[in-house]
Amino acid sequence: MDLLPTSEQDEIVESVRSVLADRHTIGEPVSDALWNTAVEQGWFALSANEADGGVGYSIVEEALLFAEIGAACAPGPFLATALAANIAPALVIGDGRRVALAEPEGDGVRLFDAPGADAALLLDGAKGSIYDLDAFGELTEQRSLDELVPLSVGARPIAAPLATGDVASRARVLIASSLAGIARATTEQSVSYGKDREQFGQPIGGFQAVKHRCADMSVRADAALNQSRFAALAVRDGRSDAAFHAGAAHLVAINAALANTHWNIQNHGGIGFTWEHTAHRFLTRARVWSQLAGGLRGAEAATLEATAPE
Repeated sequence: MDLLPTSEQDEIVESVRSVLADRHTIGEPVSDALWNTAVEQGWFALSANEADGGVGYSIVEEALLFAEIGAACAPGPFLATALAANIAPALVIGDGRRVALAEPEGDGVRLFDAPGADAALLLDGAKGSIYDLDAFGELTEQRSLDELVPLSVGARPIAAPLATGDVASRARVLIASSLAGIARATTEQSVSYGKDREQFGQPIGGFQAVKHRCADMSVRADAALNQSRFAALAVRDGRSDAAFHAGAAHLVAINAALANTHWNIQNHGGIGFTWEHTAHRFLTRARVWSQLAGGLRGAEAATLEATAPE
């Protein structure tokens, strides 16, 4: 199984990276310009069939897309919108509709990115169900760890969903890809700072304490990236162990992103702890994304369930 992107996939990555560099600044909310460009370029239609208005690619290309979204630390309801477009293309593709993400919490649900959304995708076990946003009743805003990812609480919907599909493995792969992108970006940020920042007349990257941390960060980022790519291929090909690899990718990527964002701040010293620097943006985004699809417990449960005997 070849994990390296093809030349066509490299072009997709470069296109996405260029759009994000041109239309997004870390620390800023998702702009209409970025969202509209994403819709025009088919970011949410990558894996939908051409007959349904999609691009006709697969989850493999989606995983590459989400790795770039993670690396750019771009906020916005990209995940739920892409998942919803896979379940019901006619409801999402082409009209710029934004779909919030909802997950069960006690007797109700918690919603991510609800402001400005037209609908919400409720992830519950293996199923993803699309509802109009008003199906969750009056939403109560809660403080979010990441100010750019609004958090709300609502009631469990009692109406029938607009559409339902099995998206558990796809969701875990895309979350893993985003977290792998964060792990990669923070590694690059630390390495760049280690080359530029000098103490005692030499770059701090030459000191073992920094050099070894950066090496460990690179190993973690590569492991997360490669596992998420492998999982994407397994899901695309319908392998019998696809659910296991999706759960494993989710687990590896959570650990990589949380560790790398922590050490990235440490590597930057005093400036890494300031509000003006972007290091904390990656940390809070990794914390929020690591809660999705059940978080660490969900990732562990998914891998164990996938390996359980029949």
